[in-house]
Amino acid sequence: MAYADVRGARLYYERHGSGDPLLLITGWTISAAVFEPLIPLYAEHFDVIMYDHRGSARSHGQSPTTPGGLAADAAGLLHALRVPPAHAYGLSMGGMVAQELALRHPARVNGLVLGGTSAGGPFAPRLGLRDMWAIASGTVASRGIRAPVLFSPQFRHEHPERVRELLRHFTAHRSSAATIAAQTGASAMFSSVARLGRLRAPTLVMHGELDRLVPLAASRLLASRIPDAELAVVRGAGHAYALEQPRESLDLLLGWLARRLSRPAQERKPDVALDR
Repeated sequence: MAYADVRGARLYYERHGSGDPLLLITGWTISAAVFEPLIPLYAEHFDVIMYDHRGSARSHGQSPTTPGGLAADAAGLLHALRVPPAHAYGLSMGGMVAQELALRHPARVNGLVLGGTSAGGPFAPRLGLRDMWAIASGTVASRGIRAPVLFSPQFRHEHPERVRELLRHFTAHRSSAATIAAQTGASAMFSSVARLGRLRAPTLVMHGELDRLVPLAASRLLASRIPDAELAVVRGAGHAYALEQPRESLDLLLGWLARRLSRPAQERKPDVALDR
């Protein structure tokens, strides 16, 4: 177990593999254990850094009430680990944090990947507060609410054992009630629509075609407003597309990196978002 002292908090983090640094930013109240099934694939290509938000799971410290505060932690962690500019990959609420990281700490971000997330406002998650609390507290696993929210119907039908295995990663290292409340408020109040045009990092926006938690329209908006952005839709996948279709999702990421980040910065130009 490794910890870094960042802005008065102790952040739990893990580091795997080698290559360009890839910072994985987890979602609402969920620990970085959710990424564990992906590490064998991603560590072949990247120096993968994943961590728990302050006040969440294995990290310590009072939870910030804004994604901007969580982004400052992400920047502080990269600084503490002496990591050069990284690809920041945020999923769900982690995508909100990644947006703030790229907006507020652009020198830390080499490329931006926004997965299953939104700019807030009308595209905030569709789940009601009661279900949100149930998901965060882990009480939904036995009631069958969590799986339909996270995974596509076909995946649940064809791979029930795999679904149960993946859900254990979502419920590992649960957060406190105070953290759940703080991150719920941070997500509900988040809005980046008016600032998306300021993003300068090359950006890939990814979304599961059958996402029931965050509408696909949220990613279409992000891709249309962010300069130099592409949209990749993972066909047939739900909110947790990266777990449901890990190889396909990684291939989309690697393909985008090969196309976009191999070009000199002065040659990168905004273009129309692509569905892939």
